Amino acid sequence: MGYEEYTIDGLIPMFLSVCVYVLIRVVFILKNKKLDWHKEISRLLLILYLGVLVVVTLFPINIIIGEYEQRYREIVINLNPMQFFGLLDTDFSIIVRNLGGNLVMMIPFAILLPVNFRSMRKFGRVVMVVLATSIVIEVLQYIWQLTMLNVWRATDINDVILNVCGGVIGYALYYYIFRHVPFMKRFII
Repeated sequence: MGYEEYTIDGLIPMFLSVCVYVLIRVVFILKNKKLDWHKEISRLLLILYLGVLVVVTLFPINIIIGEYEQRYREIVINLNPMQFFGLLDTDFSIIVRNLGGNLVMMIPFAILLPVNFRSMRKFGRVVMVVLATSIVIEVLQYIWQLTMLNVWRATDINDVILNVCGGVIGYALYYYIFRHVPFMKRFII
């Protein structure tokens, strides 16, 4: 007996989520008759960022129906911060993509959190949310490996460390840009 494999790309769920959000915001704006474009842009950027974050870190999802006994590859998990999965033996572009991508990935999040939520304007809170988000992503990637929803993901403590470093950089950028550039203050909710 064989199996069938289906792939779910993340762009369709992201597109539908953004459409639902925009529809809800339009109804809310029409009902209240108030509109602040700067704040709406801030909210929309946060929603778009979260959608891209989910697509980049958790998709595609592969669903296998039928009898399937063979794994594509073993489960990959790294809890040693000094081990980089042999990245030093690979192509330089892979090193840049992995290290740079994980560092840059949380910078927008750490900027958009304090812009959109008053309670997130403290450094420690932003770092804790970035840390928790990164850990949830890595745990979901591990679950994806176990359930074979995406066997090409790897769970790595270095991703969490780089994400938190990116969050620190993002908060520093928020603090400087939104506190010291008068035009940008309009976007803070």
